[in-house]
Amino acid sequence: MQTIQLNDAAGFGEEFLRLTLLQGFQSLTKRDLELLIFVLLERDGAISRADSNAAVALKLRVTTAKVKALRRDGYARWRALVPEDAEAALRRIVATALSEANIDAGAKHVSERSRKEGFIAVRIEHPDDAQQFEQAILEVGALPVYERNREVVAVRFDTLLKIAERWGYLQADPEAVVSQLRHLAPASEELADLLKKDVSKLRWEDVRRALNGLGAKAVADGAGSGLKALLRLVFPFV
Repeated sequence: MQTIQLNDAAGFGEEFLRLTLLQGFQSLTKRDLELLIFVLLERDGAISRADSNAAVALKLRVTTAKVKALRRDGYARWRALVPEDAEAALRRIVATALSEANIDAGAKHVSERSRKEGFIAVRIEHPDDAQQFEQAILEVGALPVYERNREVVAVRFDTLLKIAERWGYLQADPEAVVSQLRHLAPASEELADLLKKDVSKLRWEDVRRALNGLGAKAVADGAGSGLKALLRLVFPFV
């Protein structure tokens, strides 16, 4: 059995006691208490939000379905206990979703046709994180796509680029981006055309068009290292 080690046992106990007494002793239902304990475990870091549902299920000795429900209902009930700035939350979620492991896992659950259309599949197992990622996709005018697995969302590369622009993650200086692309040296007509232009006269629209073309091609070709390099360019914290 995998053990769970609290990082701040005193803080965990104090917060649990404060909330149970604040609500009135015995006023919380068994389900409320289960959700409270679970959210406090994730807040403490004893259970990581980045852990898979299966990994958490092993630690708690429950089913993966039970973990999904705990994560979904726990944050619906006790979200105020884990205050997180929206921008910081999205940065954390994107960094986790676009990790090598999650991209590789997602690739197994998306069709060849979707890949050819520029959709990259990423695995997000935490229901609360998935909901926030879906909202980011919606806010830039796109729609999340699910195919074979509800824990895997397919999103076009150009949508990821819009998210990076919307939240200010992407370097906004055309010259700087072109310089980084030159070092990556991915072979494509889009990049070749971009490099022919006078860098000082480049418009951001030209760079965006090249990035979208490069990203779509990398996704369609399954170019692992090339795609990862482009994603790091779009999201420097990945």
